[in-house]
Amino acid sequence: MPLTRKRAKKITSATDAAEDKDKISDDSSKNVNSDDGSDTETLEEESSDEDAGHKRKSKKTVIRARIVWQWLSGKRWVAYHPDDIALLEEAYTDGEDELKTTKLSFGNKHTVYVLDFLKMTQTNEDTKKVRSIRRATFEREPSGTDDEVGYAKLVKKHSTGWSRSHHKSSAVENKLDTQVWSLGKLPPAISDKEIKYQAALGAQSRRSQRLDYGSNIRKHVHGKACFDKMIENEARLCGEWACFYHSYSYAALLFEVQAAVAAVLFRFKSTYGTLPRLLMEPFKTLGNAEDIINNFHTMHGQDHDKRFRAVAISATTSLLANDLEAPPKLVFLGKYIIIKRFRGYSCTDVSFMGILKELLKSCYVPTRRVPSLANEIVKLSEKHGLDVSQFGGKSCFSKQPGHMLQIFMKRHLIDRFAYAALPFGVLDKKRQPLSKTLSTAGPIQGQARVCCYPAVFMRANLVRMFVYSADQTFHENREKFQEELTGLLDPILGCDDNREAAARGIFAGSLPDWYDSSDQSHFSKIANKFK
Repeated sequence: MPLTRKRAKKITSATDAAEDKDKISDDSSKNVNSDDGSDTETLEEESSDEDAGHKRKSKKTVIRARIVWQWLSGKRWVAYHPDDIALLEEAYTDGEDELKTTKLSFGNKHTVYVLDFLKMTQTNEDTKKVRSIRRATFEREPSGTDDEVGYAKLVKKHSTGWSRSHHKSSAVENKLDTQVWSLGKLPPAISDKEIKYQAALGAQSRRSQRLDYGSNIRKHVHGKACFDKMIENEARLCGEWACFYHSYSYAALLFEVQAAVAAVLFRFKSTYGTLPRLLMEPFKTLGNAEDIINNFHTMHGQDHDKRFRAVAISATTSLLANDLEAPPKLVFLGKYIIIKRFRGYSCTDVSFMGILKELLKSCYVPTRRVPSLANEIVKLSEKHGLDVSQFGGKSCFSKQPGHMLQIFMKRHLIDRFAYAALPFGVLDKKRQPLSKTLSTAGPIQGQARVCCYPAVFMRANLVRMFVYSADQTFHENREKFQEELTGLLDPILGCDDNREAAARGIFAGSLPDWYDSSDQSHFSKIANKFK
């Protein structure tokens, strides 16, 4: 009898079951605090059950979060829709040799597709068209964890070019740039009736979704408190605002410095949230979601392309859903396998201290002052518990460097600055327009890509952000940390000449019509009661 995938699985499963029976109690206790990056470390709520069947089921859930199924279109691999990936992965991990289905998201509902897992092909039974397929692991860093490293590299390489502080724009350039930086005519705000309807539907993540944080968060007092607060924010703001979640870790200091600079120059309320993007030059050509979508076919690295990274971040639309990339309830405490891989990647591939210095230079900090200021910022971070191990400083005490940026955007701006996405930033046409998807009764889930246009993100009447840190010490100290960080920058950027030069550099040579040259730092010193 030939050895099929299912028969091979049956041969090994008997041995596995016997071994699982003896080891399951030991493994369950060991994996709760394990730091080896194993699959069992990311078990969801099923992992609390003490039988081998449930343990194996939990592993399958983790595998799905790490796998993308793709089909070959010409010379390019294209990801299946998340629902299709779940369908294929379930059949594959069950040991099936092939899957016949009419349930794929494309084609009509009567077309039968045959997925052959031995030949790795997809056949349309109607047209007999055969395509190659593959089961791809995340050999490169997934979008959710690669954003910060990719952006950090860009800052180091391009920040001097992006910041044109020493360039005096011509009158024509000034007029053109001012028009670019002006927000222009924004879409009309939603009606009072719609606001009341959205408020009645409730928190975005809770719509047709039970409140389940997963076992990792439920067992962690601080983690659960953070998630409770984020859900509370959603319920409070869900009428006028839609919500996105962006996870990040070791590049946090870069985001914090950008926020502090914006606080000194532009009244940005840095005690509430960080600022993912600050320098405006890249937004001249990619200033909104439509620009990104229209140019995406030229981005051979998809959302890893340097042009994409310069202006946008990956995000998820739910705190509770099990998305394919960086689901919040798995990544927040650093228990997700890609966080482990990201640690090794970022440690060897990026000089974060050098990037911090380049960022300070791009913000018009005098060159002679940059090295000492960078060291002072790292020491200040250590004082308040921020993990700065990538900057030559100390790790945070908890060894949990993860952060969650909760982004609220006015509903009428969603389609201007965000779009529904599949893995690696591919447009998810089924969930477009995203504003409509995020206004339904749910369940709401899936990835998005957000254009972080600084002139919008710095305006609290358009975008509001809140930061939640897995390390409790820094979470509790962050407000004081931002106040002291702006205190470090204020003497350098606070004088009139330096302040306007820095602002001009950030805005690539010309200032927007809403810029105020007076000292703005005191406007940012507002207590954050929603942390």
